[in-house]
Amino acid sequence: MAGSVTGGPLIRPDETLQGIGGTVTAIPLTHPGNRRWWVAFAGAALLLGLFLLTLGYLLAAGPGIWGNNNAVVWALDIASYDWWIGVASGSLLVSGILLLLGAEWRGAVNRVAETLALLATAAAGLYPIIHLGRPWFFFWNLPYPNTYDLWPQFRSPLLWDAIDIVSFLVICVSLWFIGLLPDLATLRDRAHVEAMRQLDAKAPTRKVALLRAQIYGIVASGWRGSAAHWQIWVQAYRTVALLGVLLVVSVQTGASVMLAGSLMPGWHSTLVPVSFLVNAVYSGVGVTAVIVMLIRLVYGLDALVTRRHLDVLGRLLLCLGCASAYCYAAEYFDTFLNGDAQARGVLARRLTGDHALVSWTAILCLVLPAQILWSARARTAPLALAAVGLLVAIGAYADHVMVLVVTLTQDFLPSSRLPYGVDIWGIATFAGSVGLFLTLLLLFLRYLPAVSIVESRRLALAEAPAVQEAARQAASRAAARPEENPASAPLWGVSASFASQGDLAAALQAVSGINPDHVHLDGHGPVPMPRTLRPLGLEGRSILPYALAGALLGGAGFFGMCLYATAYDYVFLIGGRPRLSWPSFVVPSISFAMMAGCIAIHLALLVLNRLPRLNHPAFNIPGFLRASDDRFFLTAEARDDRFDAARIERRLAGLPAEAGRPLEIRRIPR
Repeated sequence: MAGSVTGGPLIRPDETLQGIGGTVTAIPLTHPGNRRWWVAFAGAALLLGLFLLTLGYLLAAGPGIWGNNNAVVWALDIASYDWWIGVASGSLLVSGILLLLGAEWRGAVNRVAETLALLATAAAGLYPIIHLGRPWFFFWNLPYPNTYDLWPQFRSPLLWDAIDIVSFLVICVSLWFIGLLPDLATLRDRAHVEAMRQLDAKAPTRKVALLRAQIYGIVASGWRGSAAHWQIWVQAYRTVALLGVLLVVSVQTGASVMLAGSLMPGWHSTLVPVSFLVNAVYSGVGVTAVIVMLIRLVYGLDALVTRRHLDVLGRLLLCLGCASAYCYAAEYFDTFLNGDAQARGVLARRLTGDHALVSWTAILCLVLPAQILWSARARTAPLALAAVGLLVAIGAYADHVMVLVVTLTQDFLPSSRLPYGVDIWGIATFAGSVGLFLTLLLLFLRYLPAVSIVESRRLALAEAPAVQEAARQAASRAAARPEENPASAPLWGVSASFASQGDLAAALQAVSGINPDHVHLDGHGPVPMPRTLRPLGLEGRSILPYALAGALLGGAGFFGMCLYATAYDYVFLIGGRPRLSWPSFVVPSISFAMMAGCIAIHLALLVLNRLPRLNHPAFNIPGFLRASDDRFFLTAEARDDRFDAARIERRLAGLPAEAGRPLEIRRIPR
């Protein structure tokens, strides 16, 4: 049972499929809390303006405005990059793991986590570019044909960053769009209904409503909730999530490999990869908790984001807080017991040196706030969760500053020791990137569903099956009669509507043997319909071969390009590494493999489902808009002139009320 893990319901028992769609789509269609949104957007826009001002000054004066020097070449710029990519990694990992584990409560969290991963990656991607000094030449880090006959340096961490960011962005966009696609269809249909209502009423905003419906229709790509669509969608969603999880592990452990590639003390512990990964996930969950609490409060989504969701988020934060505390304790004990003099010196400077405040901020904010979540009352208090999440985000940023700055200010040579002080322009750049993030987030909340409609509906069907039972009983009281169409109209096929997936599956089973060579059967509904796959003969379809082929070809191709360039075509001695320094090629090759596999999955999703297709005869079925709402449809398409519509209608009309009788049967003209 979905409600057996912790106490309390995941969704209100009286929620219906139609009610869930109406609650979530009302936010982008009617804009509740409009004044508060504009106030927040104005604040975010001011920060975004500060970001643009800072970038303009940076391009004119150079990276020296951040206060970096010959010793501390990485400071707030790379710390901000690491923090943003950590938030993105944590959000992506949480979303992917919840999806792969099939957590039924994920619908209230996944959409926010996927959006945060995408927007944080966009914010992070700017930092490796703007810290180059001449950012307009950023593309020199990428392998591309050029007149200079030059290759990028594949053994350099700078190239790893470039490949990681591009791969991360591709996977985040793909996971976000795939999860959003069915919800866009729901928005399309509801926006169409609203546009028609305004046109009939001659409302002054009717042109805007019509334009909005057209835009949603285009981005929905012709999704119609076909059983074939859902089958490939579920596989694509889960497989991209798996690739995202693998990429997160690769990127976070790869970051520790970048640091370990230098001689600087304090960056060579085998605990660093684990610590990076734990704190990245921790910060991602913390920021996700803050945003989920704000959305729940502002838009009144208490029915979909329940106290049990808060409890689960609190438990996640508590577990990650304990894991972070363990990482700190293990690192400090190991350094004091087994570290050399230089490593101990780094640890001492972290705790008592010029930047001790940053270090203690990291430790206290990452370890202590989560401990209040041992209390069940605190775990279900929105303000407490938001406060803990915010403190965790602050602590994670301080941790990145601590790891970089404290080590770089003092290396092995006394002559190269230079102090570092935080500059106002470094703070302004980070604040501006927060403004960019918030601006994009607010636009997302205004125009797209903040909670997954599909996952919430699946949860409602699992938690409250009585909802569909009531609809099925209403169907049993109706005598299904075929609707007559003019005999002169060319016939496309026959459609029938149902109240539940079970009735649709029973009807498909009943008619699947009628002239199979002359009929193409399909089912349509607002949620995935695994029970319809056997009657439709779709059980053998899989997207995994495309994913595997794309990942293997992409990873092997990139690895081969690295070997060819460094060993044969562009031979230079870099950092004492040999020509065939294959360990340096593993990190970017894995990232590229994940990206190539993701692109292959996305293309397979569209090609196998024959999308985009903005106009399909099924859209001509009366009431078909409810296929994205609360109805299930059977379509029997005529393949040739020997199509026997009357026989199909008789078979459907004769089904028992409790086993597949349709609500309505219609003949559909072309």
